Amino acid sequence: MASQAQRPVLVLYEHALLGEGIARHLLAQIGVEATLAPAHDMEAVQAALALDPAVVIYELSEPLRQVDLSRLAPHAELIDLSMVMARGSVGPHSTAGMDRILQVVRDSSGTVSRPA
Repeated sequence: MASQAQRPVLVLYEHALLGEGIARHLLAQIGVEATLAPAHDMEAVQAALALDPAVVIYELSEPLRQVDLSRLAPHAELIDLSMVMARGSVGPHSTAGMDRILQVVRDSSGTVSRPA
């Protein structure tokens, strides 16, 4: 018999405070727990990507510029934080960016069949 399990949301962070903040926000707003991995540690990144995440939220750090995330996570929605958030902004742009992240996570398929 198969059970439904939520596919993970992965946050690849360059700055721990930002990664942890996004993970806490996802949990508080929509009850989704995110897996965190430092973007500079390619072993941790590859291990986290092996979980077949539904969504990958990432800061485009130098090590991540060297890999093709769309190839490493072919089934995931990819969210580049530099495209949805403005640095140093705490106003409407950052709120819109977080709203976009929440919407993508909500809209992701979220479940895959896993053996019981």
